[in-house]
Amino acid sequence: MSLFQKYLKGWTFRSTKPSFDVGDEISVFIAKTNGTDAGLAYIGDTKLLVDGAGPETVEKRVRLRVTEFDEAESAGRGEFLEIVGQSSYTD
Repeated sequence: MSLFQKYLKGWTFRSTKPSFDVGDEISVFIAKTNGTDAGLAYIGDTKLLVDGAGPETVEKRVRLRVTEFDEAESAGRGEFLEIVGQSSYTD
């Protein structure tokens, strides 16, 4: 094994389109809402519509459970569980 191979051993690149399995619980920032009862989260180029994430969750970190996901479209839905943090750039 060359020095270069040893140096790079174990390195991986992140995808801009991560995929999720139904039932995964993840934390994300809600970017915007539809004004009523669903928020939109972007993870790279992947979009998740988060049911139950109303206007009070915008720009907050929330925990959600993935309820459906289409890997070909890099899109899915999740169920809002709880607010777990604030954005670093809000008051």
